Amino acid sequence: MDSNTSTSAHPHHEHLPQQVIDNLAKKIERRPTREELEDHHVLLKTNVAPALQAKQVELERNRLEDRLEHMLENRPTREELVDHNVLKSTTVAPALQAKQVELERNRLHDTLDVKLERRPTREQLVEEHIIE
Repeated sequence: MDSNTSTSAHPHHEHLPQQVIDNLAKKIERRPTREELEDHHVLLKTNVAPALQAKQVELERNRLEDRLEHMLENRPTREELVDHNVLKSTTVAPALQAKQVELERNRLHDTLDVKLERRPTREQLVEEHIIE
C-alpha cells in the first residue's frame, strides 16, 4: 500500500478513526427520508424553491389570520345564539349558570311530581264519563 493512500474513501477522513467513520456511515444509512421528515413536519411539504419557502409560510399564515378575522367579524351575536337555543338567556354569572340549570331542572321535576299527584285516576275519569 502506498503511504499517500488513505484507508477511507474521502481524503478529509484521514484524521478520523475508522470506528467513527463506520458509526457515521451507519447513522447516515438510518437517517429518515425526506418524506418521513415532511410527515413529521420537520421539512415543509412544498414544491416551492427553498429561497421562497419562508415567504410561502408567511403568506399562508396571513391568509389564515385574514380568514380567522373574517370569521370573528361575522360570528353570531349573543342574542342570535340565544334565539337559536345555543346559549341560555340568563343574567346569572357564568360561574353560577350550571347551578341555575340544576335548580331549574329540580323545580320542573317538583312541579311535575305535584301535577302527577293531582292527576285523576282512571276510575275517576270513567266515573266522570271522560274515558270509557
